[in-house]
Amino acid sequence: MIFIVLWTSIFFILAIYLLQSPKVRGWLRILCKSWALWRIVIGMILVVGGIALAFKFQPITESATTDTRALFEKYSAETVQKIIDADIVKKDSACNLEHAKPEIAYVLPMIINSYYEIVEQRPTKPVIARLDDTLHFNMVGYKQFKNRGILLNKLLRKKLGNRYAFDIVSEGSTHTLWMTYIGEPWDIEQLCALPVIEIARRNNVDPALLMSLLRHVSNFNFDYEGQKDAHGILSLHEGEGLEQIEVGAQKLSKLLQVGFSTENAVATFYPDPDLDAKPEDWMRSPLTNSWVHQVLDDVQFYHDNGLAVFKP
Repeated sequence: MIFIVLWTSIFFILAIYLLQSPKVRGWLRILCKSWALWRIVIGMILVVGGIALAFKFQPITESATTDTRALFEKYSAETVQKIIDADIVKKDSACNLEHAKPEIAYVLPMIINSYYEIVEQRPTKPVIARLDDTLHFNMVGYKQFKNRGILLNKLLRKKLGNRYAFDIVSEGSTHTLWMTYIGEPWDIEQLCALPVIEIARRNNVDPALLMSLLRHVSNFNFDYEGQKDAHGILSLHEGEGLEQIEVGAQKLSKLLQVGFSTENAVATFYPDPDLDAKPEDWMRSPLTNSWVHQVLDDVQFYHDNGLAVFKP
């Protein structure tokens, strides 16, 4: 709006200045009597108006975007259900896992391990009574739990830090650990870490390498659109959502098994290759060459941040 007012003021001042000249006023009188000029002006106005109307009434097509929170809530629920199916914990019949918060669900195995570490003698099987934005973790059948509760609180504080608020509330022989997450919501990179670790282990590939590929192919964008209908977080032609990470891990594993070097295997994931370029010619392309080395450089970054090399 400011630019419109500014340019209008400039043209207005310029017009006043030019109209002070008798020669300019004479030319204007001649031009105003020219029908050819008026036809050009009217034609230009109609063209500009037609273009403006076309843009105004053009149907807007919105591309579908992935609901990443829902995607990771579903993954969290499936992960917790696997723990329940393995008979490591029980689930209360009233507990609904549909909206399991990843920031809590991801640390549930650590909470279970901490519980069994503190309660060494004749531990009872814990029960998940609630898991959405809050966790209720019931430890049942203990008349006395105060000392063990203090030790469990201390151990969890050491492992979880200050981003979690939790306490143990006792009622009879049932002692409930309640927990909420009070830190900043995790970004997509953090949310991808656990599925990447699990997928990497299934396919015998380095999770740090897989994470680095996700970062450099799409920057963790599940709606990334590459060339020739390639799409998704790894810019592939198959797989949706987290499924594409599995597809990418399988592809990476096969390439390494048949003798590809890590560099050559990584090069096949380059999302924007030159037209008709062959993957094996990546070293001749400065852009692809630089991209491959950036991927490999960041592998060490992920190793340093806890994604260890998988050892079968």
